[in-house]
Amino acid sequence: MNILDYELTVGQRLVLDRYARFLGSLHPTFRNIPVVFEQRRKIGHQLAVLAGDSRLENARFNERYLQGLWGGAEEVRLLGSGYVEDLAVFTRESLEIARQTSRNEPIGLVDFRRFSLSRSPIWQLFPPTNVPDLIHELALRFYRLRAAIRQFKYTVVEVYDESFGLKLVFSRAMDHRSCQCHVTPTVVQELFRQPETAPVWDIDYSSSNASLRAAEYKFDVAALFSAFSSVSSRMGLFLEVLYQRADGVINKLLQAKSASRLGELNFKLASITEGGTECLAMISELEIWLRK
Repeated sequence: MNILDYELTVGQRLVLDRYARFLGSLHPTFRNIPVVFEQRRKIGHQLAVLAGDSRLENARFNERYLQGLWGGAEEVRLLGSGYVEDLAVFTRESLEIARQTSRNEPIGLVDFRRFSLSRSPIWQLFPPTNVPDLIHELALRFYRLRAAIRQFKYTVVEVYDESFGLKLVFSRAMDHRSCQCHVTPTVVQELFRQPETAPVWDIDYSSSNASLRAAEYKFDVAALFSAFSSVSSRMGLFLEVLYQRADGVINKLLQAKSASRLGELNFKLASITEGGTECLAMISELEIWLRK
């Protein structure tokens, strides 16, 4: 599985950065709106008022969430790396025990203490007393990995969902009249009239005209919202596939507990280990993509 199958490219990674910067610019931009209202009042216009919207507060939190995505992916990778290694070591040791005894060796006769996992200082629930308990411990560790993946996906989905409300708040504010007595200039046009109140943004404007700059700013931000929606959807799809693969490893481990002989267990472990390795590869791809 390659993350490029989901079209998560360098360009799309940059969309996340730009959206995070946009979120960081929202509060300074909105703080300048009362300034332009007052400027209009001072030259004889009726004072306009823009009603507050609690959804604007989501911008600060979402900016932090996006800035922390790489760190979150790194934590998931480190967790997954340890658990996949536990699984790989257990599989190798099981194969070695079968080589020293027999593929037909009953699981009930295998001393669980021959597995290095039995000497783990940390247990998800309780110390094992047999081989099936060790397999259950591996399943519990992947449960924890799956939960971390789910939390990571929840963060991505939350920022995505809240982007729609922020888009509406932003659009309404920018199109709001800058005084009560005239429909135009709008807030965004008036913001660009003075360098001190102009939104800080990373595009090259085609003109010094305030109205043209305002239009280009609005157009670019609208395109950014659309691009962010697309990238978020791709990330959500990728994370759902990753979640399902981790879930598949868990289910197969729980099924492997019922193996009666070493040969049967080793056959199942081969497939399970492959699934765990694929999970880790996907997590690593995601972390590398977010690190750029």
